[in-house]
Amino acid sequence: MIQENRFIGFFEDNWETLSENPFVFITLVVITFAAGYFISKWRYNSIIETLRERLNLRTEQSENYKERALKYDQVVHEIVESDSSQLKMKTIQFVGELREFIERHKRQDDNFTYKRFTAPDAEMSEEDKRRAWAEETNEMIRLSNERNNEYDRRFKTDAIVLRDELRSRLNDYEPINDHVDHMYEHPTNYFGFNDVATDLERMAKLL
Repeated sequence: MIQENRFIGFFEDNWETLSENPFVFITLVVITFAAGYFISKWRYNSIIETLRERLNLRTEQSENYKERALKYDQVVHEIVESDSSQLKMKTIQFVGELREFIERHKRQDDNFTYKRFTAPDAEMSEEDKRRAWAEETNEMIRLSNERNNEYDRRFKTDAIVLRDELRSRLNDYEPINDHVDHMYEHPTNYFGFNDVATDLERMAKLL
């Protein structure tokens, strides 16, 4: 309403000038409406493009979820249908891969820790020390995230399926500790990874 009043006021205040120059008036009107049209069209196209991108993202997510579900069903089927000997072999092989993963990342972390504590810093200024500490902290967080993401991607689903199937066949089995089930979901550190590997290995040997 305010913009409309301003628009009308502009014509009232400049009517004499505009009436003496109709060509300028017509040109101004055409330019104004053209600008409004192109701005509206640009805004509309921008909204449509955003909606299209969201739809494509939803489609990709749905395909990823479907692929994961099919993979999970396949893993469950292979494990549930295996006999005791096959299940034991699958578990021991899985534990070997998990321990290799643990050792690889542990060597990487140990190497980083060694460099961190052996680097000379006697001549570094306080500002340099703070900057180095921040960089080291960020690197530690990156390594931790990388390690946990790899566990989630490569081991988590299979570990849980193997655990559940093994326990369904070992009625009297007692886990190695009260927290090991949580470690299958969120191991967070090497103690958790090793708990998962040890728990699975013990159950496999009891079959």
